[in-house]
This record gives sequence, C-alpha cells and structure tokens, in this order.
Amino acid sequence: MNPPAPITADEIRRLAQLAHLEVANEDIAPLAREIGAVLAYVEQLKEVDVTDVPPTAHVQKGRVPLRPDEPEPSLSREDALREAPRVSMEGFAVPGFVDEG
Repeated sequence: MNPPAPITADEIRRLAQLAHLEVANEDIAPLAREIGAVLAYVEQLKEVDVTDVPPTAHVQKGRVPLRPDEPEPSLSREDALREAPRVSMEGFAVPGFVDEG
C-alpha cells in the first residue's frame, strides 16, 4: 500500500474555500496532518477483503420506532412570516430558480 501524498497548504486553503470556511494560517499545518491521517486510514480500509460481504443499504437492523403522526400546535401565519425577509401573497417569497425567459 502506498501512503497518500501529503496534503499541501494550498489544498487546505482550496478545501476551506469550497466549504466556505475561514482557516487561520496557524491552523493549516495541523489540518493537513489530520486530513492526511484520515486519507491514510481510508487507504488502509481499501485492503479489507469484502468479497463475501453482501451490500447493505443501511446498518440498522429492524424498524426504527416512530412517534405518532399527530399534529402539534404550530405558529400562526403572522408569527411565521414576521421575521421573513420577503413576503408575497401571504407566504414566504423566495428567488426563482427556473429561467422563464
């Protein structure tokens, strides 16, 4: 098994940018070591023989107990819309995402 290449400071900065995180310069080296350790562990997991292990969709056995599906008291329309940045037709106004032109 070849260990993964060390994570560079530039890669840490790029990951932080993609995740919209602010990372202080003094935190870059420790983050690089930690992420490198995670990647090394993933490489180690690749060596596990899983040929006779059936695929699973989840690891939970049995059913999860659910709470009764009963309505609970909710906010009034006025209370719900009070802090909304924009209201339209007595509901939340959200930006469109489909170009109608």
